Amino acid sequence: MAFAKRFSSVLDTGDASAILDTIKPESWHHVLSALANLSKYTGRYREFNDIRRAYNLKWVKPDSAKHLENMLNPTMDLDSMIQKVRKMIDLLPPFMGQIVKFGTLVGLRPGEIVESVRLLTERDTNQFYYNPERQCLEHYRFPQVFLRQTKKCYLSFVTPEMIKSVTGNHFVVVPSHNAISKACQRRGITCDMRYCRKIHATYLHQQGIPTEIIDALQGRTPASVFAKYYYRPSLDYKEKVLDAVAKLMNELEE
Repeated sequence: MAFAKRFSSVLDTGDASAILDTIKPESWHHVLSALANLSKYTGRYREFNDIRRAYNLKWVKPDSAKHLENMLNPTMDLDSMIQKVRKMIDLLPPFMGQIVKFGTLVGLRPGEIVESVRLLTERDTNQFYYNPERQCLEHYRFPQVFLRQTKKCYLSFVTPEMIKSVTGNHFVVVPSHNAISKACQRRGITCDMRYCRKIHATYLHQQGIPTEIIDALQGRTPASVFAKYYYRPSLDYKEKVLDAVAKLMNELEE
């Protein structure tokens, strides 16, 4: 929907130069899929194909070698990412640093981290957000924030002690992701909140948490037949996740 709105003028003018100038080739398929659906809905699919051929726009398949290269990148190993996040925690104002640390423990995306903290600090929402019996943040109760069309998150296991680090002062204004990024710039460091989610997944995997559980906690629906229909985790999976998250918190505080 976002790409269809952004590039709908391509179908009106026949000029697709905006796609070439602003979108990387590996992301063309998102734009082309959006415009193909829009053109079919408006009866201009033939015109869409003419424009696509005129500008040599193709559905580029994901480069598996690039994903492998990223996975094996020595500058993106777990220790390197933890060091970068520690630097943010140490140099940012205390509350911002606590937000970054909390985001690493819950494994959310940068914008979701900020929204999660905001919900926890607001009196009207915090009592419905954290379930002390299940020891988890129930993101699904706020679908407008966490259940978007392609990016979803349902649950995060955390202890009350972990939550207190970002809810000590209920009257504080929760900074936006952009504000945290600007604060990093003023201190001469990069805003590496994107690593929070990577660290969370990698650390849990190293602690023996099954991939299926990690995928579920990070909002990825099962892709395999095994995960969809046959996999049933042991009853102590929550305790194992909480134990792993507690160890990760200690690593960040060292």
